[in-house]
Amino acid sequence: MKERFYGRVEQTAADDAVMRQAEEVAIRGFTVLEGLYDAEALAAWRERIDSAYAEQEREFGRDALAAIQDLDVCRAPLLRDPAFIDLASHPRVMALVGHLLGEWFILNLQNAIINRPDRAHHQSSWHRDLPYQNWVVSTPLAINALFAIDDFSPDTGGTHLVPYSHRAAILPSDAYIDANRLVPTVPAGSAIVFDSMLFHRGGTNRSAGIRRGVNHLYTIPIMKQQYDFPRALGAVADMPPAVARLLGYTSQVPLDDRQWRQARQARLAGAQGGAA
Repeated sequence: MKERFYGRVEQTAADDAVMRQAEEVAIRGFTVLEGLYDAEALAAWRERIDSAYAEQEREFGRDALAAIQDLDVCRAPLLRDPAFIDLASHPRVMALVGHLLGEWFILNLQNAIINRPDRAHHQSSWHRDLPYQNWVVSTPLAINALFAIDDFSPDTGGTHLVPYSHRAAILPSDAYIDANRLVPTVPAGSAIVFDSMLFHRGGTNRSAGIRRGVNHLYTIPIMKQQYDFPRALGAVADMPPAVARLLGYTSQVPLDDRQWRQARQARLAGAQGGAA
């Protein structure tokens, strides 16, 4: 039913699912995309996460990870398993993030979080995913997509959110957080998409199973990546142009004036060739 109003009022157009969910992120701070992966795909993702993290733990050492408060964080799994690039570039997520950030955005980071039963996790403290930034903007600079590989719920240590807090310059009071926090129940195979300035934290897993999630931070290209994916991956001849741009290949800082001009020369030549 069309809502009625009077006075000089403009109204947001939300004519399809992407626009409606973008409106939820813009106003409330988050939305949930359901049905991204089925049970078979989720089983494969769990194996991939556990395998990639076990390799990292062997390489760096469990005690060393504990000393830097980085246990059960599988960092940049796409550098070890290219399948994670497909996760980062899921079409429904790309459509929503593109609507919020514009046509050109990059993947700033990708981390898999393993939340084990009754074990404290570094992500259980309130934070923004642009940490230490206490300001607000009218248009988002960064968007998160947190894929639920296992069910997210209050019992499994699902993500706690403070709705609308992306509009607050500083962390709200304990009283406000207690009265307004949400722990949405998000079925496995879905993703929570939220403004990166929204205050959130991981919960305590009181269930008998592991709760896995894969977090992605997408930013406008002026922001420095947490991981230098182009340098880490090197030249990949068969990478689709859209994926190359997502991973930051077209946002690298030139070494000097000569490199800047060469890059511009190549870009303009490519544009002219496409128009021919």
